[in-house]
Amino acid sequence: MVLPTLLTNLYPNGILGVGITALIASFMSGMAGNVTAFNTVFTFDIYQAYIKKEASEKHYLIVGKATTVIGIVLSIATAYVARGYNSIMDLLQLVFSFVNAPLFATFLLGMFWKRATANGAFYGLLSGTAGAALAHGLTTAEGKGGWITNLHTYYSGTSHAFNIAWMAFVICFLVTVLVSLFTRPKPENSLVGLVYSLTPRQTDKAKKYGTKIRWCWVLLYCWQL
Repeated sequence: MVLPTLLTNLYPNGILGVGITALIASFMSGMAGNVTAFNTVFTFDIYQAYIKKEASEKHYLIVGKATTVIGIVLSIATAYVARGYNSIMDLLQLVFSFVNAPLFATFLLGMFWKRATANGAFYGLLSGTAGAALAHGLTTAEGKGGWITNLHTYYSGTSHAFNIAWMAFVICFLVTVLVSLFTRPKPENSLVGLVYSLTPRQTDKAKKYGTKIRWCWVLLYCWQL
């Protein structure tokens, strides 16, 4: 409620319009970025890669437009779902436990284990998300979850989300490792610069510290996920 209070009580008339414009612009830019990422990932990384590989550009454009509409409808439905939670953060933490926790495991393995494969990452992410859904269906917190049966009740929604997150992380990690061991890895020369152990060490001190800083940023990004 900080921004609404600031706009209604403290902004003078001239600045009020600027503040409202900035607020709407931030919403629009965030929405545009999310929608673009949603339709791009589905159209090119899933639909084109696994469903229909040899279609025309016009076909993929139509699929992208349809995906955009579906994504917006899902976002509207999610807004109504969020009304049933005590705060938006409870819902965000739950969503992050489904999506970002297994994604974090995939990032770690991909950066530091050269034996990790694309199939391992794909099935690991799928298993981690499915495991999170199963954990949510078997446990409850503040009246949420337990849509399969209630085996355990957590004290708060935050505790519920964090426990689902570590379960999804572990499942994704283990499945990625197992599937990777039984699938063919990429040649090591194609992983140079992507996997830490295959990246040449810098001897120039200026470049050496620059490389360390870049890796720190990558790890920080993974931690935020």
